[in-house]
Amino acid sequence: MIDRKKYDAYNQYNADNKHTGEVMHYNKDSEKLYISLFYPKTESKKLNTIINDYYKEYLDNQKASKNSKDIIYMDYSIDKVFDQYLNLSFTAQRYNEDNEKTDTETKRFAYDLNKEKILSVNDCLRRSYKRTLSNINGIDKIEPEHIDLRIGKKKLTIYNDNEEKIEIDYGQNKELIRLANKNIPSDAPLDIKEPAAQPKVDPNKKMIAITLDDGPHKSNTLRTVELFEKYDGRATFLMLGKNVKQYPEIVKTVYEQGFEIGSHSWDHPDLRKLDANGIEKQIADTQNEIFKITGYEPEIIRPPYGAVNETAKQVIANNGMKIALWNVDTEDWKVKNAQKIKETIVNKAFDGAVILIHDIHTFTIDGLEMALEELSRNGYQFVTLETLSQYKELKNVIK
Repeated sequence: MIDRKKYDAYNQYNADNKHTGEVMHYNKDSEKLYISLFYPKTESKKLNTIINDYYKEYLDNQKASKNSKDIIYMDYSIDKVFDQYLNLSFTAQRYNEDNEKTDTETKRFAYDLNKEKILSVNDCLRRSYKRTLSNINGIDKIEPEHIDLRIGKKKLTIYNDNEEKIEIDYGQNKELIRLANKNIPSDAPLDIKEPAAQPKVDPNKKMIAITLDDGPHKSNTLRTVELFEKYDGRATFLMLGKNVKQYPEIVKTVYEQGFEIGSHSWDHPDLRKLDANGIEKQIADTQNEIFKITGYEPEIIRPPYGAVNETAKQVIANNGMKIALWNVDTEDWKVKNAQKIKETIVNKAFDGAVILIHDIHTFTIDGLEMALEELSRNGYQFVTLETLSQYKELKNVIK
């Protein structure tokens, strides 16, 4: 029997910080442990599973004391912001039988009800946050995957390992905010859908990544998307910022359909002929344009002509990007013949090939259409460069 009187204090919870959801209580009395855990049941089934898994894992790690019947007590706080974000904080405490606290564990995170995910710094801030916010003490130690944070109505609060707060005002940092909500100042689009899932890949079958430079094109790009979808495939588009600006709806469709988008600079200069500021502008302007349309920032850049020097490499790295090259060049822009382009693609294809073509040329897409049909018959899977990198060694392609 549970001694209600002895443990009464541990069967109470703070009612002032539970502004949404239903309060749940797990209670167990055993020979060596008394357990009293309060946790929320929310409107999200996925979040409820995450919460249940958390407290079960916590309990699995608690071992009975030899000389004391210890008490494990957990309470929580929860609030909802802008009908989209839930801020949760759990505090688990352990006491010995003399009611002396022996251990405390805190877990805090924010959950996006629209995207059904725990938010990381990478979900809240754009990739340049460390440089942009370099005047804020401690921001350089906060990694993109960090989840100890809170979504406020006016600011984002990040907690470091020492429980110190790093506060970022939305209004003062609009261009840096990735959160997509009409109440939060940001350049992130509000009408974008989550990208379609990548098709299932059979690692035992051949696969290639076809990469298309210089688009988007007013008609060829969406035609290309349709060609790949016919074979349940995907591709990677390396886009020029100036064309992204001209065809935003095409870029949006490419993104939502689950195709990979990379940068190809703003207007195709030889980066070796630019100084660091010039290279930075080529990258930043393109990233900004793609972000405003998709809410996504490309992680790869294909330098025009594949040409870089040490300055370009450093600026690219400073932007958190990798250089994406190729291992099969069709020279489609020079050949200008659909049949020959098709033959080059088919004849040079191999398991792990990264093929370079350009979706601004109709003759190239005509050749691609024929090539995909034959390659599919030959057992090839068509994947993005990012997917290919998960299965193949691409050290000479992605740098």
